[in-house]
Amino acid sequence: MIMALEPFFRGRLIAIGGNEDKSDELIVLKRVVQEVGKTDYKVGIITTASEDPEKRGKNYHQVFTTLGASKIEILNIRERTQANDKKLAKALEDVDLIFLTGGDQLRLTSIIGGSKVLQSIQNRLDDGALIAGTSAGAAVFSDTMIYEGDSEDGLFKGSVLTTSGFGFVEKIIFDTHFMARGRIGRLVQIVTTNPTCIGVGIGEDSGVILRGDGLAEVVGTGQIIIVDGSDIGHSNIMAIKPGEPIAVENVRIHSLVNGYGYNFKKRRLLLVP
Repeated sequence: MIMALEPFFRGRLIAIGGNEDKSDELIVLKRVVQEVGKTDYKVGIITTASEDPEKRGKNYHQVFTTLGASKIEILNIRERTQANDKKLAKALEDVDLIFLTGGDQLRLTSIIGGSKVLQSIQNRLDDGALIAGTSAGAAVFSDTMIYEGDSEDGLFKGSVLTTSGFGFVEKIIFDTHFMARGRIGRLVQIVTTNPTCIGVGIGEDSGVILRGDGLAEVVGTGQIIIVDGSDIGHSNIMAIKPGEPIAVENVRIHSLVNGYGYNFKKRRLLLVP
Protein backbone atom coordinates (compact mmCIF):
# COMPACT_ATOMS: atom_id res chain seq x y z
CA MET A 1 0.00 0.00 0.00
CA ILE A 2 1.31 3.43 -0.97
CA MET A 3 1.51 5.86 1.94
CA ALA A 4 0.17 9.28 0.99
CA LEU A 5 0.11 12.63 2.73
CA GLU A 6 -3.02 13.56 0.79
CA PRO A 7 -6.22 11.49 0.48
CA PHE A 8 -5.52 8.53 -1.74
CA PHE A 9 -7.39 5.68 -3.37
CA ARG A 10 -6.49 3.08 -5.91
CA GLY A 11 -8.39 1.26 -8.59
CA ARG A 12 -12.09 1.64 -9.31
CA LEU A 13 -14.46 1.93 -6.37
CA ILE A 14 -18.10 2.82 -5.78
CA ALA A 15 -19.25 3.55 -2.22
CA ILE A 16 -23.04 3.50 -1.75
CA GLY A 17 -24.85 4.97 1.25
CA GLY A 18 -27.28 2.09 1.73
CA ASN A 19 -30.95 1.49 1.02
CA GLU A 20 -30.40 1.88 -2.71
CA ASP A 21 -33.38 1.24 -4.97
CA LYS A 22 -33.38 -2.45 -5.96
CA SER A 23 -36.74 -2.79 -7.69
CA ASP A 24 -37.82 0.31 -9.61
CA GLU A 25 -35.48 2.70 -11.44
CA LEU A 26 -32.29 1.13 -10.04
CA ILE A 27 -30.42 4.38 -10.69
CA VAL A 28 -27.39 3.62 -8.53
CA LEU A 29 -27.11 -0.08 -9.36
CA LYS A 30 -27.50 0.57 -13.08
CA ARG A 31 -24.61 3.00 -12.80
CA VAL A 32 -22.56 0.35 -11.01
CA VAL A 33 -23.07 -1.98 -13.97
CA GLN A 34 -22.32 0.84 -16.42
CA GLU A 35 -19.01 1.46 -14.63
CA VAL A 36 -18.06 -2.21 -15.06
CA GLY A 37 -17.64 -1.27 -18.71
CA LYS A 38 -18.79 -4.48 -20.39
CA THR A 39 -22.10 -6.19 -21.10
CA ASP A 40 -20.85 -9.74 -20.55
CA TYR A 41 -19.79 -9.28 -16.95
CA LYS A 42 -19.34 -11.56 -13.95
CA VAL A 43 -20.13 -10.48 -10.40
CA GLY A 44 -19.12 -11.81 -6.99
CA ILE A 45 -21.47 -10.88 -4.13
CA ILE A 46 -20.12 -11.01 -0.57
CA THR A 47 -22.90 -11.08 2.03
CA THR A 48 -20.76 -11.40 5.17
CA ALA A 49 -21.94 -8.13 6.74
CA SER A 50 -25.58 -9.24 6.75
CA GLU A 51 -27.39 -11.01 9.60
CA ASP A 52 -29.38 -12.89 6.95
CA PRO A 53 -26.82 -13.53 4.20
CA GLU A 54 -28.94 -16.03 2.26
CA LYS A 55 -31.82 -13.58 1.88
CA ARG A 56 -29.47 -10.71 1.03
CA GLY A 57 -27.70 -12.88 -1.53
CA LYS A 58 -30.99 -13.82 -3.22
CA ASN A 59 -32.03 -10.16 -3.39
CA TYR A 60 -28.85 -9.08 -5.14
CA HIS A 61 -28.81 -12.19 -7.33
CA GLN A 62 -32.18 -11.10 -8.66
CA VAL A 63 -30.98 -7.51 -9.15
CA PHE A 64 -27.85 -8.43 -11.08
CA THR A 65 -29.71 -11.05 -13.10
CA THR A 66 -32.12 -8.28 -14.13
CA LEU A 67 -29.12 -6.09 -14.95
CA GLY A 68 -27.64 -8.69 -17.29
CA ALA A 69 -24.85 -10.41 -15.37
CA SER A 70 -23.61 -13.49 -17.20
CA LYS A 71 -22.37 -15.19 -14.03
CA ILE A 72 -23.07 -14.52 -10.35
CA GLU A 73 -21.05 -15.97 -7.47
CA ILE A 74 -22.53 -15.52 -3.99
CA LEU A 75 -20.10 -15.87 -1.09
CA ASN A 76 -21.98 -16.33 2.20
CA ILE A 77 -18.87 -16.22 4.37
CA ARG A 78 -19.74 -16.47 8.07
CA GLU A 79 -16.48 -17.64 9.63
CA ARG A 80 -12.78 -16.91 9.22
CA THR A 81 -12.13 -20.50 8.19
CA GLN A 82 -14.34 -19.86 5.16
CA ALA A 83 -12.61 -16.55 4.46
CA ASN A 84 -9.33 -18.48 4.25
CA ASP A 85 -10.77 -21.21 2.02
CA LYS A 86 -8.74 -21.30 -1.20
CA LYS A 87 -11.76 -22.35 -3.28
CA LEU A 88 -13.82 -19.37 -2.11
CA ALA A 89 -10.91 -17.02 -2.75
CA LYS A 90 -10.44 -18.52 -6.19
CA ALA A 91 -14.13 -17.92 -7.00
CA LEU A 92 -13.34 -14.20 -7.23
CA GLU A 93 -10.39 -14.54 -9.58
CA ASP A 94 -12.27 -13.90 -12.81
CA VAL A 95 -15.12 -11.60 -11.72
CA ASP A 96 -15.46 -8.11 -13.15
CA LEU A 97 -17.43 -6.71 -10.21
CA ILE A 98 -17.20 -7.50 -6.50
CA PHE A 99 -20.20 -6.25 -4.51
CA LEU A 100 -20.10 -6.01 -0.70
CA THR A 101 -23.58 -5.94 0.81
CA GLY A 102 -24.73 -4.00 3.87
CA GLY A 103 -25.10 -5.06 7.49
CA ASP A 104 -22.40 -4.67 10.14
CA GLN A 105 -18.98 -3.47 8.99
CA LEU A 106 -17.28 -4.94 12.06
CA ARG A 107 -18.54 -8.36 10.97
CA LEU A 108 -16.88 -7.79 7.61
CA THR A 109 -13.51 -6.71 8.99
CA SER A 110 -13.36 -9.29 11.78
CA ILE A 111 -14.23 -12.20 9.47
CA ILE A 112 -12.60 -11.20 6.18
CA GLY A 113 -9.80 -8.88 7.32
CA GLY A 114 -6.35 -10.36 6.62
CA SER A 115 -7.82 -13.40 4.85
CA LYS A 116 -7.28 -15.09 1.50
CA VAL A 117 -10.63 -13.73 0.32
CA LEU A 118 -9.57 -10.17 1.12
CA GLN A 119 -6.31 -10.75 -0.75
CA SER A 120 -8.35 -11.88 -3.76
CA ILE A 121 -10.46 -8.73 -3.54
CA GLN A 122 -7.32 -6.59 -3.41
CA ASN A 123 -5.82 -8.49 -6.34
CA ARG A 124 -8.93 -7.94 -8.44
CA LEU A 125 -8.92 -4.24 -7.52
CA ASP A 126 -5.30 -3.96 -8.64
CA ASP A 127 -6.13 -5.80 -11.88
CA GLY A 128 -8.89 -3.38 -12.81
CA ALA A 129 -12.07 -4.99 -11.48
CA LEU A 130 -14.72 -2.71 -9.98
CA ILE A 131 -15.34 -2.96 -6.23
CA ALA A 132 -18.70 -1.64 -5.01
CA GLY A 133 -20.09 -1.67 -1.49
CA THR A 134 -23.29 -0.47 0.13
CA SER A 135 -23.72 0.69 3.74
CA ALA A 136 -21.33 -1.50 5.78
CA GLY A 137 -19.84 -2.69 2.50
CA ALA A 138 -18.82 0.92 1.75
CA ALA A 139 -17.68 1.80 5.27
CA VAL A 140 -14.96 -0.86 5.10
CA PHE A 141 -13.31 0.85 2.12
CA SER A 142 -11.55 3.28 4.48
CA ASP A 143 -8.21 2.70 6.16
CA THR A 144 -9.80 4.07 9.35
CA MET A 145 -13.37 2.83 9.68
CA ILE A 146 -16.19 4.06 11.91
CA TYR A 147 -17.94 1.09 13.48
CA GLU A 148 -19.94 2.64 16.32
CA GLY A 149 -21.15 5.97 17.67
CA ASP A 150 -24.63 7.34 18.35
CA SER A 151 -25.53 10.20 16.03
CA GLU A 152 -26.73 12.47 18.83
CA ASP A 153 -23.41 12.10 20.67
CA GLY A 154 -21.22 12.66 17.62
CA LEU A 155 -19.74 15.93 18.92
CA PHE A 156 -18.76 14.55 22.33
CA LYS A 157 -15.14 13.44 22.60
CA GLY A 158 -14.62 9.70 22.37
CA SER A 159 -18.16 8.86 21.26
CA VAL A 160 -17.12 7.73 17.78
CA LEU A 161 -15.35 4.37 17.73
CA THR A 162 -13.04 3.43 14.89
CA THR A 163 -10.88 0.54 13.81
CA SER A 164 -8.94 -0.43 10.70
CA GLY A 165 -10.93 -1.00 7.52
CA PHE A 166 -9.79 -2.70 4.33
CA GLY A 167 -7.67 0.30 3.29
CA PHE A 168 -8.84 0.69 -0.32
CA VAL A 169 -8.78 4.43 0.40
CA GLU A 170 -6.48 6.35 2.74
CA LYS A 171 -7.36 9.47 4.75
CA ILE A 172 -10.96 9.35 3.50
CA ILE A 173 -13.54 8.20 6.05
CA PHE A 174 -16.91 7.00 4.76
CA ASP A 175 -20.10 7.20 6.80
CA THR A 176 -23.35 5.83 5.37
CA HIS A 177 -27.11 6.33 5.80
CA PHE A 178 -25.81 9.80 6.46
CA MET A 179 -28.79 12.13 6.13
CA ALA A 180 -31.41 9.66 7.38
CA ARG A 181 -29.48 9.03 10.61
CA GLY A 182 -28.10 12.55 11.18
CA ARG A 183 -24.45 11.53 11.34
CA ILE A 184 -22.75 14.86 10.63
CA GLY A 185 -21.32 15.09 14.17
CA ARG A 186 -19.49 11.79 13.73
CA LEU A 187 -17.50 13.06 10.75
CA VAL A 188 -16.85 16.45 12.32
CA GLN A 189 -15.28 14.65 15.29
CA ILE A 190 -13.16 12.49 12.98
CA VAL A 191 -11.71 15.45 11.05
CA THR A 192 -11.24 17.43 14.27
CA THR A 193 -9.06 14.69 15.72
CA ASN A 194 -7.11 14.42 12.44
CA PRO A 195 -7.60 17.28 9.94
CA THR A 196 -5.60 15.35 7.33
CA CYS A 197 -8.66 13.18 6.80
CA ILE A 198 -11.69 14.03 4.68
CA GLY A 199 -15.07 12.77 5.83
CA VAL A 200 -17.53 11.59 3.20
CA GLY A 201 -21.12 11.13 4.35
CA ILE A 202 -23.18 9.21 1.82
CA GLY A 203 -26.96 9.52 1.78
CA GLU A 204 -29.28 6.62 1.04
CA ASP A 205 -29.88 5.67 -2.62
CA SER A 206 -26.71 7.58 -3.48
CA GLY A 207 -23.16 6.67 -4.33
CA VAL A 208 -19.68 8.06 -4.83
CA ILE A 209 -17.74 6.82 -7.84
CA LEU A 210 -14.01 7.02 -7.10
CA ARG A 211 -11.42 7.11 -9.83
CA GLY A 212 -7.68 6.74 -9.51
CA ASP A 213 -7.01 10.31 -10.64
CA GLY A 214 -8.32 11.61 -7.30
CA LEU A 215 -11.74 12.56 -8.63
CA ALA A 216 -15.14 11.47 -7.38
CA GLU A 217 -18.54 11.65 -9.03
CA VAL A 218 -21.89 11.58 -7.23
CA VAL A 219 -24.78 9.44 -8.48
CA GLY A 220 -28.27 8.78 -7.14
CA THR A 221 -31.23 10.59 -5.63
CA GLY A 222 -29.74 11.77 -2.32
CA GLN A 223 -26.87 13.88 -1.02
CA ILE A 224 -23.17 13.44 -0.35
CA ILE A 225 -21.66 15.57 2.43
CA ILE A 226 -17.93 16.33 2.37
CA VAL A 227 -16.38 17.33 5.71
CA ASP A 228 -12.95 18.93 5.24
CA GLY A 229 -10.82 19.84 8.24
CA SER A 230 -7.82 21.30 6.41
CA ASP A 231 -8.72 24.88 7.46
CA ILE A 232 -9.36 24.08 11.11
CA GLY A 233 -7.83 26.71 13.37
CA HIS A 234 -8.76 26.21 16.99
CA SER A 235 -10.32 23.19 18.67
CA ASN A 236 -10.54 22.09 22.28
CA ILE A 237 -10.11 18.39 21.47
CA MET A 238 -6.89 18.02 23.50
CA ALA A 239 -8.12 20.09 26.45
CA ILE A 240 -11.34 18.21 27.17
CA LYS A 241 -12.04 14.83 28.74
CA PRO A 242 -13.88 11.95 27.06
CA GLY A 243 -17.59 12.64 27.08
CA GLU A 244 -17.22 16.43 27.00
CA PRO A 245 -18.48 18.53 24.04
CA ILE A 246 -16.15 19.49 21.21
CA ALA A 247 -15.48 23.07 20.06
CA VAL A 248 -13.92 23.57 16.64
CA GLU A 249 -13.67 26.37 14.07
CA ASN A 250 -13.48 26.50 10.28
CA VAL A 251 -14.69 23.04 9.36
CA ARG A 252 -15.59 23.19 5.67
CA ILE A 253 -18.71 21.36 4.54
CA HIS A 254 -19.85 20.72 0.97
CA SER A 255 -23.19 19.25 -0.08
CA LEU A 256 -23.12 17.38 -3.40
CA VAL A 257 -25.89 15.75 -5.44
CA ASN A 258 -26.14 13.90 -8.73
CA GLY A 259 -24.22 15.85 -11.39
CA TYR A 260 -21.54 17.08 -8.99
CA GLY A 261 -18.14 15.74 -8.09
CA TYR A 262 -15.18 16.35 -5.82
CA ASN A 263 -11.43 16.64 -6.35
CA PHE A 264 -9.76 15.04 -3.33
CA LYS A 265 -6.31 16.33 -4.25
CA LYS A 266 -7.40 19.97 -4.53
CA ARG A 267 -10.25 19.60 -2.01
CA ARG A 268 -12.61 21.31 -4.41
CA LEU A 269 -16.23 20.78 -5.52
CA LEU A 270 -16.70 20.02 -9.23
CA LEU A 271 -19.46 20.20 -11.80
CA VAL A 272 -19.51 16.93 -13.73
CA PRO A 273 -19.77 17.47 -17.52
